[in-house]
Amino acid sequence: MASATCTGDGAVGGSNGGEEGIKVAIRMRPLNTREGGSSGGARVWKALQKHNSITQTRADGKPLPERVENRHFFTFDKVFGEKSSTADVYNQSARPIVGSVMSGLNGTIFAYGQTSSGKTYTMQGAGTLADGAGSSDGTNIDTGGGGDGGGSGGILHMAANTIFSHIASSPDRVFLVRVSFIEIYNEEVRDLLVSGDDADGQQSVLAIREDPRRGVFVNANESIVTDMSGLIGTLFAGEKNRHMASTGMNERSSRSHTIFRITVESRSRAKSDDDGGTSAASGTTGSTSNPNEKNDETEVDLDDGDADAGRMSLKDGKDDGAVLVSTLNLVDLAGSESVRHTGA
Repeated sequence: MASATCTGDGAVGGSNGGEEGIKVAIRMRPLNTREGGSSGGARVWKALQKHNSITQTRADGKPLPERVENRHFFTFDKVFGEKSSTADVYNQSARPIVGSVMSGLNGTIFAYGQTSSGKTYTMQGAGTLADGAGSSDGTNIDTGGGGDGGGSGGILHMAANTIFSHIASSPDRVFLVRVSFIEIYNEEVRDLLVSGDDADGQQSVLAIREDPRRGVFVNANESIVTDMSGLIGTLFAGEKNRHMASTGMNERSSRSHTIFRITVESRSRAKSDDDGGTSAASGTTGSTSNPNEKNDETEVDLDDGDADAGRMSLKDGKDDGAVLVSTLNLVDLAGSESVRHTGA
């Protein structure tokens, strides 16, 4: 079983000298107990990491003698075998995207594949989101040495750790980090940071709007986060509102598409910031990382456009310095297979 992790950003100057668009990486997971018992451990597909390809195999596990491209032999931008860790996937496929976001470019990372192929495991890690976070400061996540660093986090945790590590190592800039979390289920867009109709009258079902300039967008709530634990806490609060169900292929399966958006703003640090006058992730006053505290509703584009209305922003200050604004979209798609295969 394999899942595809697709990444895309606006970076220029790739190996072909042009603009980097979408890159597709395949991760092959080991057979689970049920699959191993029914097949006797035989694989139908085999990862050829050296060639960044997967191939259909014979009963003895060897590749078919004839390799017909795009029929039983497929080549991708990157292929990870059964022994690869999530940190390998992150460091080789996702980390450059997160780095681009911290430089002011938009990026998207999403997992695609059938139910039980390991999409949510790759994005969120083993166990619960809280388990994957390791320690509250992220020291068990993403050591950069190619291993998992002792934690069980997914790409979400590692991306968060990279973002706040970058902020900590950039004392000359002021940062503001905002997050939103929405799901698409049964042709409805829902705000996962709102539980049904809450006490303030806010509705979880969002109206899809369209603007000639900005394209398609929804009005979703955002939370301002100041550290990794605050970001993971917001993600955990939203995940509890996501639609999950048991299927014929998985005991706990995601039944909806989700988009966790991280918006990063930064500008050069002014002298007034040293006096404690600015609220930002790198700094000090007035920010909140409590996912239960309500923040102003903001317009979240469903494309990569910017949203300026109704939100706290570094642009609100009197400083005329240039502000970099970028977004990282982390997408976990529902299973891509036919319903008749899952019984969902």
